[in-house]
Amino acid sequence: MRSDLQTAGHLMCPRNPDNTGETRLPPAVTFGTGSELLVRLGIVRSITREGVRHIATSSRYAQYWPFGPDKAYPYGEAFGALLMATDPFLWFFRHVYNNVDDDGNLIKPIETQP
Repeated sequence: MRSDLQTAGHLMCPRNPDNTGETRLPPAVTFGTGSELLVRLGIVRSITREGVRHIATSSRYAQYWPFGPDKAYPYGEAFGALLMATDPFLWFFRHVYNNVDDDGNLIKPIETQP
């Protein structure tokens, strides 16, 4: 690893060595990186990878969770981790999460998922 691209053990972006103002999103997230992205973007105040996994398997959100067999978006896999496309992941948390009652019904209408 090149030392000029490393600060405090973290690899820096060579086009943006200060890691400031980076606005590009990753094409896919895991439960862990997805939870970090949700907090960083201010979509949720706090959530862990276990929290995202719980939501993904919850009966409350089952009909709206966009990933899995027979869903609009399949899970990918890399090195044993499940991957989810970033755009539908973020769409779910922006439009569905906390917009569903205890019975799994929408509280207010949502935009159609792209």
